[in-house]
Order: sequence, then structure tokens, then C-alpha cells
Amino acid sequence: MTTAATPALRVAMIGYAFMGAAHSQAWRTAGHVAELPLRPEMAVVVGRRADAVARAADHLGWSESDVDWHRVIERDDIDLVDICTPGDTHAEIAQAALAAGKHVLCEKPLANTVAQAEAMGAAARQAPTLQAMVGFTYRRTPAVAL
Repeated sequence: MTTAATPALRVAMIGYAFMGAAHSQAWRTAGHVAELPLRPEMAVVVGRRADAVARAADHLGWSESDVDWHRVIERDDIDLVDICTPGDTHAEIAQAALAAGKHVLCEKPLANTVAQAEAMGAAARQAPTLQAMVGFTYRRTPAVAL
């Protein structure tokens, strides 16, 4: 089990609706499911409306909330950006987060066009020390593989 002595991975999650709620549950429980080299710390959740995102932060277990994802990805205390927004915003947020030196976990669809996906891939290749991931949650589920 991951403990409080395990170094933190400070996460900012952009978006908090259905998929954000699912990711919040995963961040909260990951260290109980597997021994992790880093302890996920739910630092900040971002949404468009201050009152709604503040309620979501409280309900989902995030330490704070914000309404400006640009500001959040520039913060020095954020290590990873978890993108749970509508698909038409994924490419812009992911590329900006990688450029800011943040690891990225992006929900599906990765992008709306091949050109956007290729630009995201290029941004990831330009940041070889960072991890850029897509949330293929069920990719190893035997029934799905079959």
C-alpha cells in the first residue's frame, strides 16, 4: 500500500463532470489497489464556473479549485495534468501542459482530427522526460480484447 511517506505526484484535473468523477475515484484509491512509486495528491480541479467547480472539489476530494486551466498548468506545484474535458479541448490543453513541463493523462477521444493528434504526438516527443498517456481504461479487459 502506498503510504504518506511515498513522494507525491501532484495532480491537476481539468474537467469534473462524469469522467472527472470517475478519475477522482481512481486518484483517491490507486494507492490502495497497487503499490505505487508516487502517491497521487489531488491538488486542484478546474472548471468553467467558480461555484460549481468549488462544489465539485469538495464533493470529489480535491484540495482546491480554479477556473483557469492556463494558470493551473503553469503552477510549479503541479506534476501531472489529467484532462477530462469535452474532446474538442483535449489537444490544446495537452499541448500546453506538455510545453509547461507537466505529465499528461488525456481521456478519449484523444483529438478530433488526425492533425490534432499528430500535433499532440509531436508535443510529447519534444518533451522526452515526460509521460503522455491516453486513458484506455479497458484495453486489457479480457472481454474487450476478445
